[in-house]
Amino acid sequence: MNDTQTCERLDDSSVSSTEPPISEYRLRSLPELSTLHPNAAARRIVDVLAARGVTTYFGIPGGPVCPLFEAIRLTEGVRLIESRHETHAAFSAASYYHATGQVPAIVVTAGPGITNAVTGIASAHLEQVPLLVISGDVAWATHGGRLAQDCGPEGLAIEQLLAPLTRAQVRIAHPRAAVSQTIAALSAATDALDPGPALLVVPLDRAMAPAPAVQIEPSPPAQTLRAPRDVVERAARWLAEAERPLVVLGGATRQHAPWIRQLVDVLNVPFVTTPRAKGVVSERHPRSLRNGGMAASLWARRYTSEGVDVALVLGSDLDDSSMGPTPYVGFGGRLIHVDLDPAVFNRNAPTALAVHADLGHFANDLYDTLLRSELRNPRGTALMAEVRAKSPFEEPEFEHEVADPISPQRAIADLQRAAGEETRFITDIGEHMLFALHYLTADGPDGFQIQLNLGSMGSGIAGAVGLALGDPARPVVCVCGDGGMQMAGMEILTAVKERLPIVYAVFNDARYNMVHHGMKQIFSQAQQYDTAPVDFEAWARSMGIPSATITRSGQLDAELLNSLRSQGGPVLLDIRIDKEQRIRGGGRVEALQHMSMLAQAASEEP
Repeated sequence: MNDTQTCERLDDSSVSSTEPPISEYRLRSLPELSTLHPNAAARRIVDVLAARGVTTYFGIPGGPVCPLFEAIRLTEGVRLIESRHETHAAFSAASYYHATGQVPAIVVTAGPGITNAVTGIASAHLEQVPLLVISGDVAWATHGGRLAQDCGPEGLAIEQLLAPLTRAQVRIAHPRAAVSQTIAALSAATDALDPGPALLVVPLDRAMAPAPAVQIEPSPPAQTLRAPRDVVERAARWLAEAERPLVVLGGATRQHAPWIRQLVDVLNVPFVTTPRAKGVVSERHPRSLRNGGMAASLWARRYTSEGVDVALVLGSDLDDSSMGPTPYVGFGGRLIHVDLDPAVFNRNAPTALAVHADLGHFANDLYDTLLRSELRNPRGTALMAEVRAKSPFEEPEFEHEVADPISPQRAIADLQRAAGEETRFITDIGEHMLFALHYLTADGPDGFQIQLNLGSMGSGIAGAVGLALGDPARPVVCVCGDGGMQMAGMEILTAVKERLPIVYAVFNDARYNMVHHGMKQIFSQAQQYDTAPVDFEAWARSMGIPSATITRSGQLDAELLNSLRSQGGPVLLDIRIDKEQRIRGGGRVEALQHMSMLAQAASEEP
């Protein structure tokens, strides 16, 4: 490639749809204004990633990684989203992947850039998000001296630091290997059986040096794990013969939503969703018990309290937040557990039938078996009528409560009414999350998001950026707390720059409320964990962001929200909630008590 050439992407329709999109490039003459060499390894890296569908980068620039940022700027069809913190870049990237299915990258500098990103990378690791983490590094190998921000073996040893959190750790050893090593890292991140973050370290001197173009053919499609036919038929028979059957949809089912929906349509069996799966199938579905686990609906609690004799669990590790006060299989019952990760079997619940298989294919195979055999549970309709005779909510009249300050549940109801049907919701981590899980009604797989496996405050605030970027035509509401907004609130400036239609609904109680209530529940009394009151309306307006303060029921309506959103870009609602209200029996502490030493310690004699 000479100094006046760049690339134009061409689609290759012959590539299998199961593979990441592969493109060929043809050279097209454009004026070259950058001093970064056209054949620099940094440009080769960005080119080959673009050819494989990685076109959206999140990150913050810095000296050791500057060639990558310049290569991103110069590459047609590639965009950079400038975050305000590296870990929030990873949170945004994860939500972008969930919204689009496209593999994102974060690009960070050496030293504090990569160490700042660790929490977000850990969250992506636990959420199994295929994320390429590109870190710059100083030129310690060729320089030979002591350099600040050294990430190599005599410095931070970043590969060792991130080894437990990444599927591979690849360092560009020589410019000529830049393309092949980049593909190796991307392949590790997108492994169909174990997707997750992969680390690519690009030292400054390697990034600047010329590198040859390398043609590497795409890998063949990954082999799909399918359950044997007799195993699928056994699962169908057990569900059909059960007295009190249950289907549990975990977070991993979200990417298989169409197949999951057709399965629950034909199964005459009640189903629940774990918190990470909320909305995978509409909570208005006639067989939905809404959510189980943390902040579980009363439908799910009532049904599971009477003992489930056969449970089909799809794509959940059954951790404490997924199960909580809703034991999915009763004493003597049989658990059918389907997952791509065999390590989850028999961990938190005895498994009668462990099925190591792709969730989408299993759901489709079970659906075909049911149609072919006409195996149906005759009791499902009656069971649903019985359990749904009462309200699923702790406060059945929450939509009509009148209070000042406003209750969290009424705030959720007013938000959902005002936001409109096309709105997607995402929640941050905190007490507000429990109210969103319990009272918000999710109507489809793209209607609700949460990054709960690590449970990091700020993940929803930054994640709202990635979610909105995935489809800027549809509005997003981020339910968050004042504590999380104090930690991660400056990500709102990214939403301002990109003019993203995000409503940040700050449940403002001037306290770390989940911590306060949890400590009080465990130890009978606790420190208040109050924080200094923050006027978030004034804070937002100081940055030119439309905002309003909500203190009472009914104050938030569609007219107010539409007025705030009329300028385009993000808006903020400072919602002064009643901080003494909480979800009873379905919070974090209760979940831990069900599955940890807290319950044992509380029962032991002194």
